[in-house]
Amino acid sequence: MKVAIAKPDYGAVGGFEIVVQRLADGLRRRGHDVDLVQVDATTSPTSHLPVEISEEQLLLFREFFLHLNMIARFEELDLSAYDAVLCTQPGSYAVRHRRKVVLFYHHTRSFYDLQNVIERVRGHDVDLHRLAAAIVRDIDAFHLTPQVRILAGSLRVKQRLTEFNGLDPSVEIFTAGLDEAFLEFEGPLAFESPLCVGRHEFPKRTELFIHAMSHLDGIEGRILGVGSFTDRLKGIDAWLRVRHLDGHGRPDRSICPVDDGRLWREHTIHMTPEELLIAQAIVTARGLPSRVRYLGRSTQQELLAEYTSALCVVCPAFDEDFGLTCLEAMACGKPVIACTDGGGYIELIEDGVDGFLVAPTGPAIADAIRRLTDRDLARAMGARGRQKARRFTWARAIDQVERALLAETPVGASQVIR
Repeated sequence: MKVAIAKPDYGAVGGFEIVVQRLADGLRRRGHDVDLVQVDATTSPTSHLPVEISEEQLLLFREFFLHLNMIARFEELDLSAYDAVLCTQPGSYAVRHRRKVVLFYHHTRSFYDLQNVIERVRGHDVDLHRLAAAIVRDIDAFHLTPQVRILAGSLRVKQRLTEFNGLDPSVEIFTAGLDEAFLEFEGPLAFESPLCVGRHEFPKRTELFIHAMSHLDGIEGRILGVGSFTDRLKGIDAWLRVRHLDGHGRPDRSICPVDDGRLWREHTIHMTPEELLIAQAIVTARGLPSRVRYLGRSTQQELLAEYTSALCVVCPAFDEDFGLTCLEAMACGKPVIACTDGGGYIELIEDGVDGFLVAPTGPAIADAIRRLTDRDLARAMGARGRQKARRFTWARAIDQVERALLAETPVGASQVIR
């Protein structure tokens, strides 16, 4: 079978790009002719839109116009020479083809489940944001129909597709595989200090890990990763140190604005950029040590080393699509702490068995870490997680995608040929 994998190209490395590459390589090993068909998403986000967009409008709603532009560009692609098309990130599912499978992970979430949070955090025109959300959902509903085979990246993703697109029960749940380096790891384990892994961006909530560490005396946490929020995280870290030094104690309220409207207003500590800069200057001048160590980027071998020496791995993200970090940590024999609003993490962690699911606050995470300073408990929970992670192989993932691509064209699929 000749297969096209349609994907927007954001110039990124890692994450979903690894998933796509593993699927392509796996299908090729099974005798399929596979091409990666990418659309450059780093060029003008309005190049194929039929109206003129001002710089001011683009600045306010870049994500909205980029999404519409990707839809228009993928609609133009002629992939009729292929027997089947595997669509990936948003926009690619607008490809016109009789036999297409949509591997669905990344919703344009600021117009879906994160709409209310984004409106509060960014503070832009709420009415315009809601109009944009209505347009995005209407366009997506035109392309994501019961006649299109959809593989959702987790139960949580399927739930969103059900809630916003009415696609249940036509959506099948897909789980990606783990890299063999994690599945085959047999090295020695140490249980030293808590680790938090991931991109520093909204809504990963690394702030909650920093907040948790401020409640733990004599324990240093480690943060692996970088992102657009890295400087903000270091500012929050400094702010917490200064607050403690000045006799204000350790704040119990959340320092991350991801919650429903009432809780967000009542329990979030607000810090201005100026306050964060002042706090950083104070800790530098006074030489106040941090409770966390920032490790930056890592190679796979470095990541493995960090996992295997971790006391536990903390995954504080809000409503994750899947939770690959969780599975990597489990494969390395480590218990995982995630939040009760963590989305895909909730599907992977059995509370009290191979990790803990706690309230999305620093103190709650700190309490869970404190429990895992009992190394025998941490080792036993990690061993149970390791057994679970062994089920997530690439062979199984590729089996599922291949079956979907080879399946007969769904009844009514001609409706998607326009």
